[in-house]
Amino acid sequence: MKTYGIDASALTKSNPTGVERYVHFLLSAMMKAPLEIDERVELYVRSIPAGIGLPRGWSWKVLSFFLSKGWTHGRLSLEMLFSPPTMLFVPGHEVPILTRKSLSVVTTLHDVAFRTHRDVYDPVALHRQDLAVQRAISRARILLTPSEATKSDLQLYYRVAAERIVVTPLAPTLSVILQPSELLRKLQIGARQYVLSISRLEKKKNTALLVRAFAQLKRKLGAGNPLTLVLTGSFGYGEQEIRRVIEEEKITDFVRLTGYVSDEDASILLSNAMCFAFPSVAEGFGIPVLEAMEHGTPVIASNIAVMREVCGDAAVLVSPNDVLALSSAIESMMNAATRDDYRIRGLAQIQKFSWETTAAETWKALRGAVSIR
Repeated sequence: MKTYGIDASALTKSNPTGVERYVHFLLSAMMKAPLEIDERVELYVRSIPAGIGLPRGWSWKVLSFFLSKGWTHGRLSLEMLFSPPTMLFVPGHEVPILTRKSLSVVTTLHDVAFRTHRDVYDPVALHRQDLAVQRAISRARILLTPSEATKSDLQLYYRVAAERIVVTPLAPTLSVILQPSELLRKLQIGARQYVLSISRLEKKKNTALLVRAFAQLKRKLGAGNPLTLVLTGSFGYGEQEIRRVIEEEKITDFVRLTGYVSDEDASILLSNAMCFAFPSVAEGFGIPVLEAMEHGTPVIASNIAVMREVCGDAAVLVSPNDVLALSSAIESMMNAATRDDYRIRGLAQIQKFSWETTAAETWKALRGAVSIR
């Protein structure tokens, strides 16, 4: 019997963001694919998450741990040493520091942006992330990445052989909700009268540059124009700079900082936005741009390799260093014909991505890793 052990600890995280959402939607899609007769799956968790039913052949394995931190390198490591599965899949966190050398390991490396853009990361986090990636590369037989861009970075910066890397593109994680909501009234914004960004508010996501670009456009439009910038997400590295820029640009009254919002509210905000802005300096994939497209919202994104890969010609791509270009791109979306053009392009682009495809490619990689055991 082949046992696929999967680190599913991300399923119990509150307020899930990118990686946690990837784990949830990937595993949900993988559960829909039938197991082979000699296969079973164990999901390693600290506690069983509510509301998730498992199909036949799948089971929870609760690994209790007495510390609030260190579960991966402590408790999961012990499990891999004394009761290992046939193979271990780590989709959303670090590979445990201790495993048997004979254990087949597959893990997902979502990006290595800390190597390509060190200045947008907390210096304390740089060393930890680099060690985690090096550990994953040394232990895993197969590395999954969400994009060709991340695959290229792994080859360039870590000299990983191409045959060890499998690209498994991602897909949207939000359902489209169209019914009216009190949310817009609560935020004091009108439909098609705001620019939306959904991401962590930090240097990597280029939030400060977006604020400056929006402020430049506001000065051009004049005080009477109601255009507003809605920034949805929690703050990350660079919070003080972002808050300072909002104050310096004197646009506090036209910026909404919502914090983390529910899926329903995120969908409503996407459905009613004039456009979606995603000017990140680096990304592993960029699920939010697909979610905007799925909602029929035109996208403005950074002209970087991964965004060219994910967006194709369905978004306005601008340099992540050019305030004027970003401001002009936002202004262009005030034209209804331009918005409609990119709405149509986005709805066509989104058809290229599905979690079913992601799951199928992931299963293929896992079974391939077992076959070379």
